[in-house]
Amino acid sequence: MAPPLTGEGEEESCWSRLPTDEMEMILKRLTLVDQTRVAAVCKSWHAAVSFLQAPSPPPWLVVSRGLSGPRSWGLCTAFAGRRSLGLEIPKELQRQWCCGSSKGWLLFSRTTAEIFLGYQASLLNPITGVMVHFGPCVNYVVKGIISASPLTAGFIYASLGYNLADAYKCVTVYRPWQLTYEELEVDDPMDILFHHGRLYILTGSVEIVVYMFEPHPMVSSIIPIPSLVGEDERRRRWRNGWLVGSNDDVFIVFYTTKLRSELQQLKVFKVKKGLRHRHRVVEVNGLGGRTFFIGGFSEGLSASMTKSSSKSELIKPDCIYYRKHVEDDLEGYCMQTGRSFRVAGLDVAGDLLSWFTPDTEDQSSLMEVTPTNGFSRSRSLLLTIIIISVCIMLGYIFGRVSILRFFKLVN
Repeated sequence: MAPPLTGEGEEESCWSRLPTDEMEMILKRLTLVDQTRVAAVCKSWHAAVSFLQAPSPPPWLVVSRGLSGPRSWGLCTAFAGRRSLGLEIPKELQRQWCCGSSKGWLLFSRTTAEIFLGYQASLLNPITGVMVHFGPCVNYVVKGIISASPLTAGFIYASLGYNLADAYKCVTVYRPWQLTYEELEVDDPMDILFHHGRLYILTGSVEIVVYMFEPHPMVSSIIPIPSLVGEDERRRRWRNGWLVGSNDDVFIVFYTTKLRSELQQLKVFKVKKGLRHRHRVVEVNGLGGRTFFIGGFSEGLSASMTKSSSKSELIKPDCIYYRKHVEDDLEGYCMQTGRSFRVAGLDVAGDLLSWFTPDTEDQSSLMEVTPTNGFSRSRSLLLTIIIISVCIMLGYIFGRVSILRFFKLVN
């Protein structure tokens, strides 16, 4: 039984110390989404939800039906059938391009650039409905990630995309709170990942470029992947690479996109720390009980699963879930057998999709107030300056013409 209340100060403490059996009865009556919201309230409730959902549930899917026709984004379960989670994506974002899933937030951007102003970007927390708008984003975004919750001061937004003027692939880093952005000097970027405050960039030259941001953006290390350096250009052209952060480790997953057979060519590497902060990359044959979820526009996700999920026997440790092509269904790759398998009961062929995991430990995600949008203010200020400048120039030109006409009349 819960201890008696002795005052208002004790009431909140008692709610956080509900008996385990009573807490379990309450949680079982809630939907998966409501359980996620409950887990974000306090540490004891987070522990209760984690115990009830153990082993950890797989991430959700961000899905948009088909490549043609009106776009409509939604969140659904990835295993044990495709069930909608009932989380509403605001209408103003439905027709925009979803190009990021990071730290419990979804990133949307407009598909057409505004002249001289770039792209307007929006971050959405689908659990609380909080939105953060910022811009302009100067490049066409393929994948966007954030270093921390956008409601925390100093968060960084990094995008992998294409330069609007020259159409080359690039990585751009934005600091919305400081109203600055910078295009990083990296050739042929393939994937990006924020891990412990540093930005990892996987390149087509099979190396990892690591950036640190204090006091300013600078390269802290360049890590080659030796076993892939000698591969010919033809194989390199069909190779995809993804970065996955797991606790203190960073992994790299490479797979070819051209093969259609069940036997898939897939390699996994791990970044190992050496002496004097020197890093090296080694190939691994297992994931240490982890399960990886990669692909789409989300950060590579890792879940610790020491045994098969009670909900689906397909969710197994030492497996990687991904999709080779848009027209394919979801697949899994078992590190132990070296074989790929198709995930049953999930029809996503032809749909746009990516992974999403809510961050239940991010207390700032419970805030209901969107911070002041610095980039929006800067855009309005820029427009005002442009309009005033044009008016001054026109006034100067017409004024000068009027003066010349006056002197001509006098003469």
